[in-house]
Amino acid sequence: MTMKKTILILASVFATLGAYAQTTKVDTEKSLKPTTKSLTTELNVNPFNGQISLNNSLNQIKFRYFVSPSVALRLGFNVSKIDSNINVNNPYGTNSYFNNDQKKSTTVGANFGIEKHFAGTKRLSPYIGADFSITERSSSEVSSNSQSTTTVTNAWYYTYYNGNTTVTQIAQPGYTKYGLNLFTGFDFYIARHFFVGYEFNYNISRTNWKEISVVTTPSNGVNNGNASVKNTNTTFGPSLINGIRLGYSF
Repeated sequence: MTMKKTILILASVFATLGAYAQTTKVDTEKSLKPTTKSLTTELNVNPFNGQISLNNSLNQIKFRYFVSPSVALRLGFNVSKIDSNINVNNPYGTNSYFNNDQKKSTTVGANFGIEKHFAGTKRLSPYIGADFSITERSSSEVSSNSQSTTTVTNAWYYTYYNGNTTVTQIAQPGYTKYGLNLFTGFDFYIARHFFVGYEFNYNISRTNWKEISVVTTPSNGVNNGNASVKNTNTTFGPSLINGIRLGYSF
């Protein structure tokens, strides 16, 4: 009787553990996807060129907030600044000289939108959505030497001699860009709160390039000319977000 009771007790214990393990597995499978009030963020990884970047072509940090298991609000933002100051001088001797070049550039961008997620499977969450984006960049350069000061507004200038003539190139032009994105993608949850995914979109955008001006003094403050005057550019078409999305929720 004692042996039979021991066997029955062990069988009951194993049965209970098995049932508990099965229940836990089912609960885990059900809870892999985000629930209401979940917050997610992600990175892009391109395994073919070894690059890791932020999550979209605008180089923005993106968050998603799930107002329900099937609806998420998304917000992306980016603030970047470049501030360069280069001095080259020789204060000694009869051929003394100085050159100073200050370059500044600030880019601010944001996008916000909504996603609609569909049932998919316990791990797969396909979605569609739309978002609106706006990005603005301002830049300037002040270059001084012992004879004059050149002030460039809304761009940087690079001047070099190619053997025949002096060539001037523009860098970091200022602009304001608006865009509307219609997109679709999927999240595949490998583990609880961890997913991989991909996304592509159809984008309509308009870029207004800021007017570039160059003023050199001393020259009675005369504007030496504009490199561009109210140029605009409108594009639309499909595009892929480079790389595989790796993200997590919390």
